[in-house]
Amino acid sequence: MSQTCKCIPRFLPLFALTLTLAGTSAAQASTPWTVGTAFKVEDGSVAYRELHYPAPGLPGLSSRVEYQDANGRTIVSKSLDFSRSVTAPAIDQLDQRTGTRVFTRHADGSLEAGYQRDAEAQLRTDSVRLTPDLIVDAGFDPFVRSQWQRLTAGESVKASFFLPARMDTITVSIAHVPREECEQAPGEVLCLVVKPAGMLRVVGWFVEPLRLAYDIEQQRLQMFRGVSNLLDDEGRPQDVVVLFEYDVAPAAAALSLTLPATGS
Repeated sequence: MSQTCKCIPRFLPLFALTLTLAGTSAAQASTPWTVGTAFKVEDGSVAYRELHYPAPGLPGLSSRVEYQDANGRTIVSKSLDFSRSVTAPAIDQLDQRTGTRVFTRHADGSLEAGYQRDAEAQLRTDSVRLTPDLIVDAGFDPFVRSQWQRLTAGESVKASFFLPARMDTITVSIAHVPREECEQAPGEVLCLVVKPAGMLRVVGWFVEPLRLAYDIEQQRLQMFRGVSNLLDDEGRPQDVVVLFEYDVAPAAAALSLTLPATGS
């Protein structure tokens, strides 16, 4: 294992929950098939948008995601490679505002990770053993679908989630909760809560539970509510509701999304 430092960054949310959902054909790889609009819980204004692009030849997965601010400026870009694992992909994420970079790479049965706080900071690296139950970043969504029968039956599911920027793995619990806890989501959905299972190893690090709403029929994410994986322009965490629309142009999706309620 090679590493330059295992320091814990000042803040990072539970996980970078950029979920990849149902895909489209390779011919459409230059067009986003899913657009998520993140609304600030505090006032309902648009915080950012997520543009998801399909992975050619890999239905149900995305090859890249672009995050844009409310004015359409790209602020964060991410590439994803699911060729070695659908639940623990290789990722490379760059925040163009600060130069913050997070990445994972597959190598000889392990997953190497790197974190760089900004363009001037030292790159920190570490590695974790690649196991069948390891989940990284967007691999969370295929994992949820693989556990669909258990979740819809009311069972609680646990998963090992690797946080590249923390160089740490935590156990999370995923469970079915009442529909009203996902009130911002339209239609008939499966409402899930995601929270740490047991005591966290990092003193002082508290994470609020996340709410996810999945369309019952197509098993596609409709809503995410919780602390975003993106900090705002001042480097502060953002509590958001993200609503997703599928197979639509970004502008059309932004116009047709309605402002979510802000109740908890």
